[in-house]
Amino acid sequence: MPTAADHHVVDLTARLVRVPSVLGSEANVATVLQEAMEALGFDEITVDACGNLTGVVQGAHDGPTIVLDGHMDTVDVLPRDAWTRDPWSGAIDGDRVWGRGGSDMKGAIAAMTVGVGALDRARLGGRAVVSASVGEEQIEGAALREVARSYPPDFVVIGEATELTIAHAGRGRAELTIEAQGSPAHASSPQAGRNAVLAMQQILTEIESLSMGRHDVAGPETQCVTAIISDPYPAHSVVPSRCVATYERRLLPGLARDDLLEQLAAACERAGEADAKIELAMTSYTTDTGISWNQPKWFPAWLLEPEHPLVSQAVRALERIGQQPALTSYQFCTNAAWSAGEAGIPTIGYGPSREGLAHIVDEYVEIDQLVAAEQGYAAIVEELLSVD
Repeated sequence: MPTAADHHVVDLTARLVRVPSVLGSEANVATVLQEAMEALGFDEITVDACGNLTGVVQGAHDGPTIVLDGHMDTVDVLPRDAWTRDPWSGAIDGDRVWGRGGSDMKGAIAAMTVGVGALDRARLGGRAVVSASVGEEQIEGAALREVARSYPPDFVVIGEATELTIAHAGRGRAELTIEAQGSPAHASSPQAGRNAVLAMQQILTEIESLSMGRHDVAGPETQCVTAIISDPYPAHSVVPSRCVATYERRLLPGLARDDLLEQLAAACERAGEADAKIELAMTSYTTDTGISWNQPKWFPAWLLEPEHPLVSQAVRALERIGQQPALTSYQFCTNAAWSAGEAGIPTIGYGPSREGLAHIVDEYVEIDQLVAAEQGYAAIVEELLSVD
């Protein structure tokens, strides 16, 4: 039988979905969430210069800091005419809450907020920080990095979808550009020039032949060419003198940035294009508060061994409330790329819904997953911060 709190997490999820927050427009969602945190009696509520909202539950005793992070931004709803429901309706229909962001990942934020906000402070040593962050769909980890400046975490829980399993690893991602140079000539006499597109063709053949690895926990390494641009474009009877290809690589734990660049440089050399230029692409993002982030598109993979106390305690906490959490990994990139991959902070993922529901038409989150996640977040925090 659903409890009043169960209804609360469903209602809050629906309210958050009803506020559009396509990447770069999260402020109105933060306002709704702040009101919910105030009603739940969070001890400290802050909106930082980047637009990240944090709510703190402060234990009565000293202890560690655990940050539970979920992002408020969503991808857009395009193609709009493919949706059979209003993407911003937040409709509660059957066993689901429908709409953009329900699964990725306003449902998790609602479950964190309701679950953590109800905890008994007298029984806690330390503090739990619910982080509703911005900009994740563009630049994973940058917002969480800012939150950690104010609330340095001993542990991080990422709320991206795991179907209530515990993700103790995650693939990272890198985006790289490869530039081949040629020399121009009239297209009627191509032999007089050097066609950069044909040079790139040889490079792509070598890169596509690279053997991709596989990690026992994180899964397969993959690569995908996502763009090819020649210059000049449009070419009016001109042999192109420059060609740039963009690759996205899904990263496995243990692969260093320099190792990847060297691997691609060797492929270019085998193609006879040793002078090809290889660089990490850059990402630039400006929050709706006007803060700009600029950094290379290198978001590391990560792994926390199953024997780590954070993993074992989280398992114990969830089993205590009747859940049976398998150990899994994220296949997409998350804010853990910073917390675990760069900062080395012990991090796990735990959240409602499943990865395959992110970014889809007619997105939804299941109500029983929301309710279980609310209970799960509370149990994990209690296990880590309990003074009993």
